[in-house]
Parts: sequence; structure tokens; C-alpha cells
Amino acid sequence: MPAAVASQGYSLRAKLVAGFIVIALILGGGGTPNPITEFLLQLIFALFAIAWIWLPSRSRDDALRDRWAWVLVVIPLVVPLVQLVPLPPAIWTTLPGRDNEIAALSLIGEQSSWRPISLSPSRTLASLLAIVPAVFCFYAVARLDLRGRRLVLGAIVVLALVSAWLGAVQLAARGQGFNFYAQHSAGWVTGFQANRNATADVLLIGLLALAGLAAPYFVEAQRRLPLGLTRRTLVILLGGIALFLLVATVMTGSRAGIALLAVAMAGCALSFSVSRSRSRGGVSRITVILLAAGLLVGLVAAFTALSQNTAIARVTERFSDLGSSRTQIWEDSWFALKQYWPVGFGMGGFEPAMFPAEQLEYLDSLVPNRAHNDFLEIGIEAGMLGYAMVLAAAFAVVGLALRAWREPGMRGQVVVGLTTLLLITLHSVVDYPLRSMAVACLSGVAGGLLVKGRTAQHRSRESRRAKDVRGYA
Repeated sequence: MPAAVASQGYSLRAKLVAGFIVIALILGGGGTPNPITEFLLQLIFALFAIAWIWLPSRSRDDALRDRWAWVLVVIPLVVPLVQLVPLPPAIWTTLPGRDNEIAALSLIGEQSSWRPISLSPSRTLASLLAIVPAVFCFYAVARLDLRGRRLVLGAIVVLALVSAWLGAVQLAARGQGFNFYAQHSAGWVTGFQANRNATADVLLIGLLALAGLAAPYFVEAQRRLPLGLTRRTLVILLGGIALFLLVATVMTGSRAGIALLAVAMAGCALSFSVSRSRSRGGVSRITVILLAAGLLVGLVAAFTALSQNTAIARVTERFSDLGSSRTQIWEDSWFALKQYWPVGFGMGGFEPAMFPAEQLEYLDSLVPNRAHNDFLEIGIEAGMLGYAMVLAAAFAVVGLALRAWREPGMRGQVVVGLTTLLLITLHSVVDYPLRSMAVACLSGVAGGLLVKGRTAQHRSRESRRAKDVRGYA
């Protein structure tokens, strides 16, 4: 393949992934109550996947060869696929929690038919289809070199900024318009998401992506700044964007998102630090620390100055009532988990699994659609196999990060990927971020950043090898 064609094809692949991330963040935030947008995103994903396969690869060296990477490709698909395999009646009738299904099938004479583990195969199939785009994001980002991954990070930053701007418009409209979904967190910054907690995740991950993009330009004196900016102008620009994202995160009203601001800021500071460790000259570590401190002081100052503002007062009131109904949902979820342990109800089956588990004294007009603890929900839906897959994924993430860390040019992106996954994991203790296709795709990107990619040095060696081959010929 001619070099020009190969280079063009690879550049198109990077743009393709960045474009899909943009669409995923716009259409993937509705959750299960909004199946139309999720279905539309899945159709668009199919087109992008076909285009990805059709476009030529730059070289054989960008193939996904790391076994830990393939573990992360396979793991998300294992549980729903296993749960959809039909089993003979001698097996599935002995599984826990199947008494009602046996009784119902006996009424129509189907109690001896082959049935899958999942008690709701249609929901499990829908879960499988929702997982595939996130797996694609991981696989595609893992195949890109560091330059292509920076393009993806740039797309995330842009969408986070647009989401924050849209959130400001939503606040100005006082919840009376500019929302994408009928069911949404009214009166709060939601951007393109229906849930303010998912919006907080998107904004925090956007902040991390901004640090991953900016750190090399900010700390390396020899690196040429983009758009002809001076270093002082770059500092002011970065500080303004970061402060905007921080304030927008606070205005989502997400208590977990606000608490995780500290984790995101620590990840940003570490991203600058590891970039500086391989730089010559550039901005000192004390300047990086002062910039981070300035952002926090600016956020506190803005919060204090606007303390009499109705919107800010509503945020503070959220922290005065921490004894929410989530503890009641967790009690019922734990009971449901025990009823279907160790095989689970089936992916996507939390709602029907919870109906018989709700305590009468906690019943109200609202249907608990989630456990508000993804680890509990995984146990209900996937049982022991689900927890085994989570542990395997954790080991794979650590293995990938350790390998990539040995490449100094990758350390900044490794920090961004690991901190993003840490944010999502911590948030999963009190919510369900991965049930949003938008956040799930961002987690796929974060995992892809951990796969050892080709740096500029690798490209230089490939170019020299190609010249040597041509010279020998």
C-alpha cells in the first residue's frame, strides 16, 4: 500500500473514532427510559463499525496484540452471551429463583422446554447491544497511535464544553426548555444527558481529557504551542476552561460528582507531573501546583460569592439530606441478589427482579429502575459470573497500565485513563454511570488509552525501516 494512502487511511480512522464519540455523548445519555435515542445510536454505530473495517490500516504494528487488551474486549460480552444460551430443563429448572417461571410455563405446557439463564432474554439482548458500542470505543482507541488518541481526547473536551454551555442555557430557562429528554433532572445542569449524575461524569472526564491534552504543551518548553499562543495566554485559557467545567459540575447538583472533583483534580495534577518528568525546561512543578490551587480557590470564591443565589442554595441543600431512599433500595437489592444467587436474573433484568423484593413499608408510586449501586446490580443480574468478570477486568486494566507506563511518552494518557476508570468505579458505589451508553463509551475510551500505542519514536523507526527496505531494493 502506498505510504500516502496508508497515512490518509489512518488519519481517517482517528477522525472516525472522534466523530463517533461526539455522537455517543449526544445520543447516549438517555438511558433505558429513552430507547429511541439508544436505538438510533446503535444504528449509527453499525455504520461507523462498517466504515472502520473498510478503511485501511496504517501498518501491521497497530494491530491489537496485547492479550490483556483482548481480555477487555471479550469480558463485557461474555455474561450476556452465556445468559442467552438455551439450557435443557434438567438444568434451568434447578436454578434459584425460577419457581415462578416454572409455574407460569406449566400453565401452557412449556415447562419442559429449553430456556436460557436469563429470565428476560429480550432485556439481556438489549443489554448486549448496548454494550457493543463501548467495546468498539475501547478497541478502536487501542488501535490508534498517541496522536490519534489526542484527537479523541479533544473531541471529549469539546463535547464537555458544549454540554456545560448547554447546561447554562438550561439553568437560564429555569427547567422550561432546552432539555433532550422528557424525563430529566429538571432545574439542574444536564447538558445532553437525562441524568445529572451522568452529566457530572462527562464534565469531570472532560476536565481530565483537557489536562491530558494540555500537559505536554504546558510543561515542555521545546514544544511548539498551538495556534501561535503564548505560554501565558495558554495558562489563562486552560484555567478559564477548567474553571467553567468545575462550576458546571457543581451546578449539576450531583453530590457524588461534586465529591469526585477532588479525584479529578488530583488526576489532572498527576497528568501534568508525569508529563513534566520527561520534559526539558518548561514550567516548574510549583507553577503546576499553584495553577491547581488557583482553580480550587477560584471555584470556592465563585461558590461563596453566589451563595445567596437560588441555584447555589439548592446545591448546598442537597448535602443537608444525605439519608436518601438509596439505603432502602440497597436493602431490597441485597434481598433480590440472594434470591437469584449465584447465577443471577439476567442482564437488564433489575426491574422485574426487584418487584417481588420490595418491602411493603417502602412502596411508593415510583418504580426502582436501578439499584443505585452498580456492584449490587451486577450481582442481581449476573451473579457470580458477573463478579468474576469484574475482577478479570480489573486485573487486565492493571496489566495494561503497567505495560504502558514503561513508555514515558504514554504516561500522561495512562493517568487520564486510570483516573477516568477510578471516577466511574467510585461513582458506581452510589449510582449507575455505566448504564448510560455515553459514559460507557467514555469508559471504553479510557481503557483504550491504557493500551501501549505507537509514539512518535515508533513512527520514526518505522519510517527509517521503510527507507532501508526501499534502499536495499
